[in-house]
Amino acid sequence: MAEPLILVPLDGPLDARAALPVAKALGAAVGAGLRVVHVSSGTPPPLSELVGRLGLERAGLLGWSIDARVGDPSAAIVDAARMLGVRMIVMCTHTAAARPAAVLGRTALEVLRAAPCPVVLVPPVQRPESWRPDRILLAHDGSPAADAVVGPAAEYARKAGAKLLVVRVGTAGAGAPAERGSLSLPLYVDQPQHEWPHWSGELLERLASRCPDRRLQAHLCVRAGEPGPEITRAAREWADLIVLAWKGQWDGDRAKTLKTILREASCPVMVVRA
Repeated sequence: MAEPLILVPLDGPLDARAALPVAKALGAAVGAGLRVVHVSSGTPPPLSELVGRLGLERAGLLGWSIDARVGDPSAAIVDAARMLGVRMIVMCTHTAAARPAAVLGRTALEVLRAAPCPVVLVPPVQRPESWRPDRILLAHDGSPAADAVVGPAAEYARKAGAKLLVVRVGTAGAGAPAERGSLSLPLYVDQPQHEWPHWSGELLERLASRCPDRRLQAHLCVRAGEPGPEITRAAREWADLIVLAWKGQWDGDRAKTLKTILREASCPVMVVRA
């Protein structure tokens, strides 16, 4: 059986290397090697020169390899991910000096839209070489589509020995998401004596059913308000990694919660396609 791989696109700027410590730690947690992919518009330089240009000799990576490609960056990255059957793609949200108005850089957004696997998006300001996913925040809106994220989050938490926090944000009594089978919040968010034991048990039991062994070691946190800001606030207080599901729609007012989290979060965000 081929070794599982994590794909790390690097295009040269120093900020892009912020993805390396994250990929390294996630790879160690799940026993995956790292495949660095560099895409250029012309003939790529010799391997030794490319390794130096990307700063790989100082990255302290083990079990890594490099793939030099020519063409459009996003298309080449997605093609490499499909061909290699990688577990995930780890890349920066953007590498330009200025933050893009569209939240993500062009390459990151196109990769997110077309990737055949989860994508971990890393803020380029992140630098700690000792980063580890010790505290994973699983954002869940109560909808069946969000259940797609439960298995991957639980797996990474178990393999990394991490604590898992399920965060549910909404307005009490406002009803469930429009998707059929969604679970609404109880009527009283600030009064746990009303409905809470039954509701909490029902939600955690449902999430556990999405895990391979039907067991889920997690804590539950419920917050009232707008999901994006509240999840970001919870992550700043507690999390090393945010994990959430995405339905694949981005344009216009779509993906409001995801856009807010990617714009404001100071930790990596794993996006799992629902």
